Amino acid sequence: MINEANARIESKLEVKAYLQDLKFALNNGAKIEFQAKRYIDYNRNEKYTNQYTVNTLFPDENPVDALKRELLSLTSEDYIQTVKDIRFPKRSEMRVFGKVYNGIDDVYI
Repeated sequence: MINEANARIESKLEVKAYLQDLKFALNNGAKIEFQAKRYIDYNRNEKYTNQYTVNTLFPDENPVDALKRELLSLTSEDYIQTVKDIRFPKRSEMRVFGKVYNGIDDVYI
């Protein structure tokens, strides 16, 4: 579970370092796996699923290629917060980014 008690804001320098590491990994063979069907999505409004978002924003693209491109385009200005998912305490924190697509669609990355 993620809530505000599990969130923090990193410094701009920390975010830039994270993005630098992410971009290095993506440009040097890191693999992205796109989960079209996730267990959590079964009871969720389809509009709020990864599959719907990717199919809507990038209808004619391979989802993995589109995700890689979008991850490589992230900047520190897109950063929102860093969160710890207490359901999985051994996993690393997640950095949350957001972008606006089509002038109106807020998308969390």
